[in-house]
Amino acid sequence: MKRKLVMLLTLVVVAAVSGYAQDTNRILQAYRDRFRDASPETRLQILRTADMATVEELGPLYLQAVQSVLSRAAEIPRNVVLRDIALFAVEKIGEGGYTPATSALWTLFLEYDDNTARMLILEVLADIGGGDAQLVRDLNGWVQARVNLYRGGVMPDQQVLRRSARTLGELGDPSSFPILLDLRLARISAVISDEANDAMRGLPGDYADAAVAAVNARGVAERREGLEYFLSEAGLEGDDRARVATRVLAHAGAEVLRDVTLIEEQRQVRYRAARELMDLSHPQAVEPLIRHFNLTFSDYERGMTTRTWVLEAIAALGATETERASRRLVALLDLLNTYTENDRPYDTQVMLAVITNLERIGDPQAADALFYVTMLDYPQSVRDAARAALNAVSQ
Repeated sequence: MKRKLVMLLTLVVVAAVSGYAQDTNRILQAYRDRFRDASPETRLQILRTADMATVEELGPLYLQAVQSVLSRAAEIPRNVVLRDIALFAVEKIGEGGYTPATSALWTLFLEYDDNTARMLILEVLADIGGGDAQLVRDLNGWVQARVNLYRGGVMPDQQVLRRSARTLGELGDPSSFPILLDLRLARISAVISDEANDAMRGLPGDYADAAVAAVNARGVAERREGLEYFLSEAGLEGDDRARVATRVLAHAGAEVLRDVTLIEEQRQVRYRAARELMDLSHPQAVEPLIRHFNLTFSDYERGMTTRTWVLEAIAALGATETERASRRLVALLDLLNTYTENDRPYDTQVMLAVITNLERIGDPQAADALFYVTMLDYPQSVRDAARAALNAVSQ
């Protein structure tokens, strides 16, 4: 008996729900039919008085309203009623979270060139557009276009651009990171830069990894600016700064270029990354730093760069305090000793830098090369430094 009663109650509930759904569908269809055949003024009145269903249930009606405005898009700037229909529908779509309206709202954003309306649309898109890859691509492209126009001398609507950056952050797609970086580096205004920075910070994923990918994806001529931002302005902790510098250095060191101007830009990227690693003990950087040193030393020997960069490359290698770095510096010291044996005296500062960094690493394998320095005709300062380093590595 109890089982039959439960089944009966279930059937009653199902029937009630089904009936409610049918009633809601009929109400919605009635509104939509009336809206379709009405004048713009009456359409606005229908929207304002539609209260026989919830805002969530009336989503298709509000989408229909947006589409009706888009069908007369050319009239929007001069037709107050069309603008009122659009704004009312956008607000209701946002209240009801009606996601199928996303594409239409983006089209309305492009067509409705009004500051207030565009900011409202972006706010609603942030609420309903999560997970919509096409929307993210569209907004990424729109923001990038504004940045490009600004660099060409065209000032964008700063309020809308700021809201766009926030919307990208709220949509939370990692693909927006390089776009937001470009917006940040454009320095259109302080508030836009701050908004772009906050949005980047809020995106999912590892921030340092995203920074590396964004910097390495930039054109060679724009890469140093991006690297400088993350190493100087972005507030990264030491380990994250070291990771960014290491991976950007590795990418630049492995990249083969032919254009002389770009080669120089690439050098500057390497120099900046290596300078950061001078002050950070990051053993994982040793292989990129060896590659960087080899390139820098080769350039120096050919008169294509200055001693400063060689000294910094040596110091960055020493900062890793690894056996691998020691072996490379010992090989360099052996080469410099050979130069001196053959009456080709080498730069005193370079010699001292090599010796000092071998002492810093403290690898016993450096002993023979250091001892040989004390036997050759070097300045007294070099031989004294070699003896001190020899004592340090021999303990």
